[in-house]
Amino acid sequence: MRSKLYNNLPNFISLSRLLFSPTLFFLPEKAIPFFFLILALSDALDGFLARSLKLKTELGKVLDPLADKVMMLCGLFLCVFKLNSLPSWLLYLTLMRDLFLVLGSLFLVLKGIGIPEARPLGKAFTFYLSILVFLSMINPIPLWSLWLALLLLLLSWIDYTILGIKGIKSQTSSSL
Repeated sequence: MRSKLYNNLPNFISLSRLLFSPTLFFLPEKAIPFFFLILALSDALDGFLARSLKLKTELGKVLDPLADKVMMLCGLFLCVFKLNSLPSWLLYLTLMRDLFLVLGSLFLVLKGIGIPEARPLGKAFTFYLSILVFLSMINPIPLWSLWLALLLLLLSWIDYTILGIKGIKSQTSSSL
């Protein structure tokens, strides 16, 4: 029989990322990139473990994206307001997108549709933004990398919006 920790290791990693992300604000500037990288790598690790060990849970479906959002927003806040390495519009658009996704997911749950799975474009945006935030912590970044971030942000936002609309339409048509 598996131990409780083994059964919940991906969720434990996600929870750790969620709890440790705000500690970035209290680190010396030179330590921030290193610890942000560890947090970002933990995102890849928990997903890999959940899939390979068949440990996907309903809690993990909520906890992992929440931990991702907290980690990314902490990193963005630091880059915008402490390190001055990224423009504020990227933070504000990411905040708006994430708020839209959280409220949209809550709406879908309340409608009985359920929490949507992470989408490829959403994963691509999160992955790219992790790299962008990390790199901006250690070096100036080229302008094109911000445009690519904006493109991925908008495409993932549109993709999740379409998914939500389809879910609502399918539920509406099945209840008629």
